[in-house]
Amino acid sequence: MNHPPQSGAFPGDGTDVLIVGAGPTGLMLGCELRRLGVECTVIDQAPGIDPRTRAVMVHAASLETLEDLGLRAGLERQGVRQHRIAFHLHHGAAHTVEFAGLDTPYPYYLNVPQPVVEQALATAFTDRGGRLLRPVRYAGHRTDGPDGRLLVELEFDQGVFGLPARYLVGADGASSGVRQHLGIAFDGVTYPMSYLLAEGSPRQAVDPDASAMYVGPGGAVSLLPLPGGLVRIAGPAAPELLGRDEAVTGAAFARAVDALGFGATLRLARTDRLAHYQVHERLAATFHSGRAVLAGDAAHLNSPAGGQAMNTGFADASALAWRLAALVEGRADERVLADYAGERRHAAAEVGRATSALGLLQAMREATTQELRQRVQETLAGYAEAWSQLYTTYAPGPAAALPRRETYQLVPGARVPGHVPHPSRPVALFRPGIHPEAYRGVLPAGTRPLALTTRQSAWLPAGADAVLVRPDRHVAAVLAPGTRRPDGTPEPRREEVAA
Repeated sequence: MNHPPQSGAFPGDGTDVLIVGAGPTGLMLGCELRRLGVECTVIDQAPGIDPRTRAVMVHAASLETLEDLGLRAGLERQGVRQHRIAFHLHHGAAHTVEFAGLDTPYPYYLNVPQPVVEQALATAFTDRGGRLLRPVRYAGHRTDGPDGRLLVELEFDQGVFGLPARYLVGADGASSGVRQHLGIAFDGVTYPMSYLLAEGSPRQAVDPDASAMYVGPGGAVSLLPLPGGLVRIAGPAAPELLGRDEAVTGAAFARAVDALGFGATLRLARTDRLAHYQVHERLAATFHSGRAVLAGDAAHLNSPAGGQAMNTGFADASALAWRLAALVEGRADERVLADYAGERRHAAAEVGRATSALGLLQAMREATTQELRQRVQETLAGYAEAWSQLYTTYAPGPAAALPRRETYQLVPGARVPGHVPHPSRPVALFRPGIHPEAYRGVLPAGTRPLALTTRQSAWLPAGADAVLVRPDRHVAAVLAPGTRRPDGTPEPRREEVAA
């Protein structure tokens, strides 16, 4: 292998964490690691940020994380706040998913183009001392030496360079080279129709406070307001599968959208972009192999319903950053990577279940009576909680239903909505009236004690006094006075999260 470029861009002695892929997931992870003081390098084979809009929705859980990084306010100035998703049917019915009541300082979602998000993350990452190298291609890796360190082969203009790294993250998208090198299966399904996409200026004014789904007899499209008065119209409007290289004409798009039966509502006065794409639902067989892990689209793909892809990748980054920091600092062993893989694979599977929208759309089409429409609206209960990703719980098996605010519980593995975590240490949240001294000796060293809010207290399991919360906002343990000492005083009981 050749020596690195003379510019000094490549760290001569290696890096603690090498992230392959400078999309939203990789850059978010890089920002989180730099916030924790971890040496980190991000590479990408593209020479720059893809200017296409691609993902748009940033949900409440991601907004909480972006606030931790100091980036939320700046992105909001470049986006459009949305408080609901409205479903419109060709037979006149309407349904809504409301986000306004979520338990967070940000009870909404933000429509902001993915390139804007990537630029904000890239700037924050490099400003905090991270290395972002383009265009550089991952070409494989191997274990190098008795300490388990990896040697990663990187291709650049001058040749191939071997970069030592303690840990490797594949955040390099659906065609992940890291996943393929690891030999990890990526099974799933491909939808049997093409999704059409157009962006531009709408002919009619749209509701600035809501994204919408228009469901016709043989297809459906979403309409998402974008900054600058633009909109995106996208969805399975055409029943046929278009060829990979087949172009979509403006006339063909107009015919497909008009067939949904909503007239000028879905017509554009000016079209800036036309495209078509296929939708895949896939899940990697594992997210972890040795010192290499997968995150974002490299690990999971799902339907665009609810705008989950970018947000699920952000949650992967939050779940992984504090674990990698603990490994680098010698505060944990590599079992934490297996824990990450198990928890996030479960979460990705649940996201897939909440975004498989074809059955829901068909139920809406068939709901021609008031009774059937009421059933559809009841079915939509829990979608705001699920799509916001505020109420994710790492359960040992599939969830029985979508999460509901009214029945939510802070059990081990549950995310604490609205909580502001310490970036590297656990936090204990106590019910009002319980003094933290009662649990001295039970809590890990350095735990920060805080009070539960009234709403969070209502989510405590019966008999519990507090929850121990990890840096990724998930409950590590429930604290309860379950047993008594010989003198009759309570002895705290701690229920650990299942790995």
